Parts: sequence; C-alpha cells; structure tokens
Amino acid sequence: MKKPKEREPFKHLLVDEESWSVFLESALSDNPGAAESLARLLFAIKEGIESGSDGRRRAINTLGNGISQVYQYTEAYQAGMELYLLSLGGNLKPWDEPLQLINGAVERGKAEVPRPSQKARRKRRPGSIQK
Repeated sequence: MKKPKEREPFKHLLVDEESWSVFLESALSDNPGAAESLARLLFAIKEGIESGSDGRRRAINTLGNGISQVYQYTEAYQAGMELYLLSLGGNLKPWDEPLQLINGAVERGKAEVPRPSQKARRKRRPGSIQK
C-alpha cells in the first residue's frame, strides 16, 4: 500500500500522529476496505462534533457504543469468556468465580484511581494518548 503524500501536521491532538501511524499500519495496511470504513466513521463523528451540542452528544454516544463493540475482539474478552466457561463447568473455587473477581477489581480500581480534574487533564503533554 502506498503512503499518503505529506501534509501539514495537525495541532492540539488527543492522540499523536505516531500513535495513529502505529495503530493504522498494524490494523489496516492489508485491508484498504477497512481503512475506507474507518475513515468514513471518523468523518461522521467529526461532523457530529462540529454540528453542535446534539451532534456532540451523539458523537460521544457513538464512541461509547464503539468501545463496547470493540471489546469482543480483545484478549480481556477472550480471557473473560474462558473464565465464564470454567465457572459454568463448576471448575472454579468460590473466590475465583467471575463476578467475585470482577467486582473486587472494579471496587479496588474505583477506590485507588482518582479521576483527574479538568485542570489536570489540560496540563497533560499535548499529543500523548489521554484517558
């Protein structure tokens, strides 16, 4: 696949161009159809954000739904499914049951990781991936 011609870099990014390049190369280099679909999806989200408050709300909801859809392709999903199947087969100790493990981790995660304030989020290095 040939590389796109050089262009002026974008400024004030949530994800830097290097991170995009790493992701896009590994995910789309052999699949121009998927690249086209992703470009159309990103364009629709961008247009929604630019269209006003209702469009921004729809874009946020679309991204949240996309995150939920992507989950089924992750290693976490695969591991969770394996754990669930072991549970169904009665092969786990009570403390290893899926809900026991997940709920404990969620509680610890919420208690130990304070969410950064708006001010702290703005101070992060421009171009880095922000959560």
